[in-house]
Amino acid sequence: MNDAKSAGWIALLVLGACLMPWPAGAERADRNQPTLIVADHQTVDDLKQLSVFTGHVVLTKGTIRVTGERMEYREDPEGYQYAVVTAAADSLATFHQRRDPNRPGVEETIDGVAERIEYDNRADTVKLFTRAIVRRFENGVMRDEFTGDRITYDARTSHYDLTGSGAGPGSRVTARIAPRINESTPPQQAPKGTDPGRGGSQ
Repeated sequence: MNDAKSAGWIALLVLGACLMPWPAGAERADRNQPTLIVADHQTVDDLKQLSVFTGHVVLTKGTIRVTGERMEYREDPEGYQYAVVTAAADSLATFHQRRDPNRPGVEETIDGVAERIEYDNRADTVKLFTRAIVRRFENGVMRDEFTGDRITYDARTSHYDLTGSGAGPGSRVTARIAPRINESTPPQQAPKGTDPGRGGSQ
């Protein structure tokens, strides 16, 4: 099986794992929060309705935080925001968001890094390009990690789409996924008369 087909199968497996019913979606309140951008410099093109920020750029919107060296930012007539963030030559752009909790006592966050990050407020998607890594944390402990040449994260549905570069060794996508186990469910007991160590009857 060639690299492209292998990457496709791995991506399907990752998506299948992420279709489990319990993961929370994105923090819904983020959509209604104001957007704040801080940078060293800003230029505005009124004709194109485009702002370009450069130098230690930080965008925050509710629990969302995006950082990089350069950001192209625009807003459509309906008020939705779009941002393309690129990293400095010696670093990576970053993305962070908290997800709506659906289990008491669990705080879930998504963190990503890449050379370029595209944030689409209307579609609630984040696209990460080149050296892309996305990690899911629960109470500060990493549970899942996805790597690829391109990763699309859909915050509404908690789905990931991974693509490898297909350019030789190390170019395929990888996924490290924690077991989806309901910790409130006790482990199954072996039937009487069964030796768990040998899997056979006494």
